[in-house]
Amino acid sequence: NKKNDVFNAVYLVHVRYKTIAPRGSSRKFERDMDQAEKDIAAMLGIKPKQEIPSMHMDEATEQEATVLADEAIQKMEAEKPPAEWGEDISPSHDGGICKKIITEGKGYAKAPKGSEVSVHYTGKLLDGTVFDSSRDRGELFKFTLGKGSVIKGWDVGVATMKKGETCLLTCRPEYAYEKNGSPPKIPGDATLQFEVELFDWKAEDITNDGGVLKTGLAEGEGWAKPSDGVVVTVQLVGRYDGKVFEDREATFDYGEGSEAGVISGVERAIKDMKLKEKVQLTIRPQYAFGAEGSKAFNVPPNATVEYDVSLTSFQKAKQTWEYTTAEEKKADAEKLKEKGTNYFKSSKFGLAVKLYERAAELVKKSSTPKDGEEAVFKETRLALYLNLAACYLKLNDATKALHQCEEALQLDDTKVKAYFRKGQACQQLQEYEKAIEAFNEVLRLEPDNREAQVQLKQSKNMRKALVDKEKKLYASMFKKLLTEDKSGNQTPQTGSISA
Repeated sequence: NKKNDVFNAVYLVHVRYKTIAPRGSSRKFERDMDQAEKDIAAMLGIKPKQEIPSMHMDEATEQEATVLADEAIQKMEAEKPPAEWGEDISPSHDGGICKKIITEGKGYAKAPKGSEVSVHYTGKLLDGTVFDSSRDRGELFKFTLGKGSVIKGWDVGVATMKKGETCLLTCRPEYAYEKNGSPPKIPGDATLQFEVELFDWKAEDITNDGGVLKTGLAEGEGWAKPSDGVVVTVQLVGRYDGKVFEDREATFDYGEGSEAGVISGVERAIKDMKLKEKVQLTIRPQYAFGAEGSKAFNVPPNATVEYDVSLTSFQKAKQTWEYTTAEEKKADAEKLKEKGTNYFKSSKFGLAVKLYERAAELVKKSSTPKDGEEAVFKETRLALYLNLAACYLKLNDATKALHQCEEALQLDDTKVKAYFRKGQACQQLQEYEKAIEAFNEVLRLEPDNREAQVQLKQSKNMRKALVDKEKKLYASMFKKLLTEDKSGNQTPQTGSISA
């Protein structure tokens, strides 16, 4: 059967190759392989990847194809790793990384990507020559898994190991040191064998402050991960002090998990998960239930909790390039803006910021705008800048509020709300001169604006209070110096050296 499969494949590619290039052509055979499949499938009226029925061929072509098939099979057999190397665990199943378990590990957990693993190892060439050993050095070797800090064979192989496991990893050159080797001990194009024992690992710190630690329980599928706004469905099991307090399925718009009762630590972890992936999380209070705890779950204040999280499904987010018109982008941005405004009215300012920022990303200024695009986006973009400024003022982040006001004024320097919120931001920053300038601009545009009149008066009073405070401070310092002078303490003159 294997010979027939290879025979048919070689024949089909051979037929395609003869029709597009003369013998000896430098065209890439791999590129033609895909095209051959499509062409033959179209000719036979079937879909690519389906089984292609046997075809009649002349005797000369059959003999030539048979020779090619035999050569292909011989090459495959020659490259097949020996049975004593164990299981082929290379990503493309090309025999490049093989694993043979020597001692079984404990439990079912495996070190996740990003965790710091601790191992002992002994590395040998195929002739048995030892080129390196952590055991000889008497200290464990530690590295961050999956980040390219070691050879590819290790990143793949150690990720399959359980705690306490010892295995033999055989890594062909393409998963080790390739054609250059690692002189003087490892020659080029060398296949290497490592006896590796996995002692422990530190869970991946996904918040970089120890707040959320992640351990992988089951690999996910594909490469896609959730992004803001996509609908995600997760299975959650929460534990405190070994007892389950939550076991449920939750569906929500990613980025708005708090609306579904999902704590921030869980939502942060979901961002880096793939479909069907399962992880275990250790979540400290600031990313869990905080200083208040949870009466509903009987979780006390300042408690560290654990969660098992499985990503059941999520919708793929619409990419910017998938929009066909500026109007289509604007319509989606307006929907996000409206949702953000509803959160703002409910005093959920953090969520409002997320929605406004997503909307702003859709209508942000392009370095190569299409005809008419800027005119379509201008009013929506302006409203989003002003709304973000209002949110940041509520969140007491005056610096970000001021930035949004400046962005709005670049679009429209007659916008009263932009000057008013700029004045409020400057008040929070104690930049009272700038606040006075901003409120004066409001009154220049709207002389009867009562709120601006009140804020202008407050800014002047705040400026005066600050100046008076500084005067008192300087007067006190000067008085202290005079008192010291009268008591006989002489102040050194400029340029003199005091002991």
